[in-house]
Amino acid sequence: MGEAKMRKLARAEDEKLIRPMNPERFHLLSIGVRMAASRMIHGEISYWSDEREQLLGLVSVDFEDEDFAWIILARDRIGRFRACRVEGNIASQPLATEMLLREMADLVRNGIPPDFGWQGDEPNAPFDLLSVTHDSKLHPYFEIVQDDAGHMPAKEALKAIGPWLAPSDLHFVREFQTTAFDQRIWELYLWAAFRELGFDVKQPEAPDFACSAPGIRFTVEATTASPSAGGALAKHPNPRTKEEHAEFLKHYMPMKFGSALTSKLNKKNAAGQPYWDRPETKDRPFLIAVADFHKPGEKG
Repeated sequence: MGEAKMRKLARAEDEKLIRPMNPERFHLLSIGVRMAASRMIHGEISYWSDEREQLLGLVSVDFEDEDFAWIILARDRIGRFRACRVEGNIASQPLATEMLLREMADLVRNGIPPDFGWQGDEPNAPFDLLSVTHDSKLHPYFEIVQDDAGHMPAKEALKAIGPWLAPSDLHFVREFQTTAFDQRIWELYLWAAFRELGFDVKQPEAPDFACSAPGIRFTVEATTASPSAGGALAKHPNPRTKEEHAEFLKHYMPMKFGSALTSKLNKKNAAGQPYWDRPETKDRPFLIAVADFHKPGEKG
């Protein structure tokens, strides 16, 4: 049997164990692994996984050298997908793909070692957004995420994102599950959005995010326009006509957003510093990211 035919048969056997992966699924599961600088060095071409998603695979091209590489990712000790086997300087994309599939398939055939993806830098426990370890009353929206089968994709996204988070606020999880679901889900969204946009993201005590990429550094404080418990804004206008909507947007909503923004602009730390004068933010652009949660939704 000729070499080309043998390689073709071997590739067919490998493809029984390793399959192409949806790029969005790959990006979710690997959301915290890329460094911002890497996006300037290489471009991602194809994504792969075994049937049980124990391993992820990536084929990429080096922009400068115009050669190819493959990477295998596996879960570390707290469940995050991390790069654990890499090979570069490959002459062609087909060859890089063939080599990746062979390596992944051999791991599956021989049994993936339990510690294959362990890195040695993992924290003692993952940051778990979904496990309830308290007796406080759960927020109705959190209960929907936990119990409603229709929200399974959201639950899976939270499971993937959680272990990568490192907020300085020790009460983040409890508040997400109980009294501050809206505020915390907005912060989770922002973290994921910044990562998808290619930034390295740190979570200092204040402001909420310090983002960076080659040539770019900025900080972000997240806030929300929340329902008013009292005062002139407590009664929601509930506009129905075109004219009522115009009045609503002209008068009611500017006050809602203005209140949230003013609170952040006036806030000072123990040293009397506003956000933009603190060591974490000084000499960097400072942004306030505000989301509209001013009207409570309905469960169900």
